[in-house]
Amino acid sequence: MKRLARSIPVVLAIVSVLACYAFFASHGRFDFRRLTIADDTYYASLAEGFFRGQLHIARNVDARLAALPNPYDMKARDGIYYLWDASYLNGKYYLYSSPLPVLLAYMPLRLVRRAYPPDELVAVIFSVWAFLAAVAFAKRALSGRHPLIPFPLWILFIGLGNVAAFVLTAIHMYEIPILTGMAMTATWAYALLRFNESPSARRAIWVGLWLALAIAARPNLVVLVPLAAIVMLAASRKLKTLLAFIIPLVVVAAAMLWYNAARFGDPLEFGIRYQLTHVSMDGRKVCSLCSFPELARFGNNVMHYVFWPIHIRSDFPFVDAQPARLDSAVSWPTPGHMTEQIIGIVPMAPLMIFGTLFAILFLLGLARSVSDTGLRTAMQVLSGAWLILFGLSACWWIVSRYSLDFMMLLSASAVVCIESGLASLRALNIRIVPLRLAVAALACYSIAMGILIGYCGPGDAFKRANPEMFEVVSGWFR
Repeated sequence: MKRLARSIPVVLAIVSVLACYAFFASHGRFDFRRLTIADDTYYASLAEGFFRGQLHIARNVDARLAALPNPYDMKARDGIYYLWDASYLNGKYYLYSSPLPVLLAYMPLRLVRRAYPPDELVAVIFSVWAFLAAVAFAKRALSGRHPLIPFPLWILFIGLGNVAAFVLTAIHMYEIPILTGMAMTATWAYALLRFNESPSARRAIWVGLWLALAIAARPNLVVLVPLAAIVMLAASRKLKTLLAFIIPLVVVAAAMLWYNAARFGDPLEFGIRYQLTHVSMDGRKVCSLCSFPELARFGNNVMHYVFWPIHIRSDFPFVDAQPARLDSAVSWPTPGHMTEQIIGIVPMAPLMIFGTLFAILFLLGLARSVSDTGLRTAMQVLSGAWLILFGLSACWWIVSRYSLDFMMLLSASAVVCIESGLASLRALNIRIVPLRLAVAALACYSIAMGILIGYCGPGDAFKRANPEMFEVVSGWFR
């Protein structure tokens, strides 16, 4: 009975996060419609194409577009219907984003429900997957010790102390592969922990598989490969283990290269070159760090991802994300220099920085030896999250949804580092009660902030989608 009583707060915390995800993704309605035709979303159309045995989207191309000598000139496309931001080549539409969500969600749900799922439902599925994997990682990494901060509070922090609710209010093609990658990396983190607990070739295969799927969803996550390979060698010191880790990476990479070659005739072309957007993408480098202007862009982007402030206002929901400020000379050229909203780590979840500082102290040997498997893995995952952030900063666009590539990893690993740091301070006979209260207060702050910005969404998406619900909730604070 006591064990059951202790489990109730944990279950309630998990259910609360799941309910929040469904609430914001459905704009307060908890209703996800069934798509009767594949034309409703890009990903459903791609799934329909796969069912038909083709690699392109199951959409018809306007004959006038096919007749253009240069369809990538936006002015030439004026007055012609076409799919915005799709990739177009030889009279067919493709997606430059990953096909993995189609294989993991759209096609299976089509077979089960006899209808394609809306993008919002798929977004919730992968968000829940990522959240549960991240919680499982933190729980297992902290096993054998009594948390100094109530674990249900940590659950809420992991699930809501980030931009997930904000992003879920406006789901399009762009968010789906990011949320898929978030689920894959969270599962990779858990697999890495299991490997560190008992290194073996079998567990190395799982680490490699989840990392390979993460990269298939988000190619920028390839920055995690060297880190994971070093962990493999350090933990087992066996070539067999490293080969077991590499095999899934090679298999998935070969599949992706074949997919690209079959579509575009180039295994390294994902479709960006053929994107139908404001400008011709031919010859443009989306991510690079080879010149001083690009180095300056890198510094600007890091500042955005880490420090970009939240706008505080007097009316509900009292906070909002601010548009990024980009250098048009080295960023994606848009009419009027339009930008999207971004929220930095520090104003959103300062505990992620707090956990990073503890990890640095552990590395310097100032707090305790890093002999604990859970702590060691958390530090590895935390390092991976920062690598992802720096990798994204080498690219020419900044937006809050990209932060999901690293925020869930950063929050779960920071929880373990903070708990270990507090335990180390207590072992040194340092009074930690005020520090525990401060940590709990900052966790509550991040949770509240994550929920409030959900009522905004990109471009006030929640209010625009359900103004009645927004007014009801807003009335509670008048």
